[in-house]
Amino acid sequence: MKPTSLIFLDIIRLSNMNKYYFFGLLFVTIFSCSGPQINEEIPYALQVKEVRSYYKAIDIRDRLEDKGVGSYIISEDTDDGNWYRVLTGAEKSIDAVKEYRKSLESKIAINQLKIINYQTIEKNLDLDFEDHLDERQRLQSERPNVPEKIYDLINKFPDDNNFIVKSFFVTNCPDSLANMGKYTASYDNIKHDLPRGIYMRSLMKKSTAIAEVIYEDNLFGDRVTLDIIKLKDNLDLGSVEHEPLTNLDIADYFAELILDTGNYAFEDKLKVKVSAFQKLHGYKVTIQPKKSKASLRTYFCLVSKDSKYLVFSQSTDKSDDEIIEIVEDLGESDGLSSYDEFYNAFYTIPATCSVDDQFISIYSKKLTNDYARRRRYAKWSKKMVGHWQTTAYFNGEENNSWGVSFFDLLDQSHVNLIYSNLYIDSQKSKRNSELIDVLDNTGVIDKANYPDELSFPGNRFVVSVNNFNRGKLTRETMLSITNCLQLK
Repeated sequence: MKPTSLIFLDIIRLSNMNKYYFFGLLFVTIFSCSGPQINEEIPYALQVKEVRSYYKAIDIRDRLEDKGVGSYIISEDTDDGNWYRVLTGAEKSIDAVKEYRKSLESKIAINQLKIINYQTIEKNLDLDFEDHLDERQRLQSERPNVPEKIYDLINKFPDDNNFIVKSFFVTNCPDSLANMGKYTASYDNIKHDLPRGIYMRSLMKKSTAIAEVIYEDNLFGDRVTLDIIKLKDNLDLGSVEHEPLTNLDIADYFAELILDTGNYAFEDKLKVKVSAFQKLHGYKVTIQPKKSKASLRTYFCLVSKDSKYLVFSQSTDKSDDEIIEIVEDLGESDGLSSYDEFYNAFYTIPATCSVDDQFISIYSKKLTNDYARRRRYAKWSKKMVGHWQTTAYFNGEENNSWGVSFFDLLDQSHVNLIYSNLYIDSQKSKRNSELIDVLDNTGVIDKANYPDELSFPGNRFVVSVNNFNRGKLTRETMLSITNCLQLK
């Protein structure tokens, strides 16, 4: 007897050109029903994705449903923390689940489907996790106190339920070049994905604000980078002699910066135009970075009709048409605030605070195994993988450069486990730090006039307040800042 998941294969063999429509209906009918879930009797299934957030797992499950693939979510508490696994199928034998995987990959091109054996995960399963789910989808926060130009940019990014925000940064830019030193965090501490030849510090001199997002397809893993830059009104490009500058002049300037990075075996610069929140005009720049490889890199350099906004986009996974389709959605939705991972990072920034220093930038990324590796796979670090880390940077006349970092562990129970049980234990033996009460929780602070770090558990976050680059936050000022953070 064939596996339930593969009954439709017999229909394919009997199909002819006139029966494709019937097969399509049958495919959706069979796969759109989640059907049985793995257990002792049918122990083999396919794992489509594993994520830390229950709500992200729901997005993936719903997307599979739209594609006609029935799936379900299980919760497993491993040595590396809690994971929500999105599974499909439930078969009695390895051969049956392998056959199912082969057919599924041929229909919707999902790669790296992992076979799960119920017997190896049974002891770690939380079978009634939905009855005691502590994760809240969104913070209950007020609008952070940052310049309006920051909101102008983040509201222009497209919204797509098929993507997650793998990383993002938003940076303020100084009105005067004399103040660039106060914005060091933006060009020294942020890992960006700007096109080659485009340097952060130089770009900041020409801009009032810059934002970048690396989107990742939540099912297939494809990535695309999108940068939106608000340009200064009296833009000076130096090499462009005539005035006033047109939007094509500006786009050409940045396109040439990319081309000037090397003598490539293949170079191309084509004019393009895209309709988004305004008409965008510019160039598609294509290069062949390595002579030994035939792979090409393409960058879109576009400028708005009013010459106020510069847009870069690139992807090694998406086609040109797919990138253009994404750019066409600029300014057509609620922007980055539509994404929970952005909202729960950005909206931690204070709405009001007695420490009213200048907002410099915010940078957030989803932590990978590299984070744990760099910390020698400490128990607490492995449990951080798959969560988002965010740092907001500030600068003040008295306090100089400082920041606040947030590790979003999604609920308080995971924070208590990782910080209160594992991290604090690792800090107790250090002579240059001590325990401190912070917001009715136990935290750790360095012993110094200007402590390098104050860390503490705060609701769903592990939080640290830090002095950077000769920062002069005192213990008292650090504690004042913790009272301003939006953590609930």
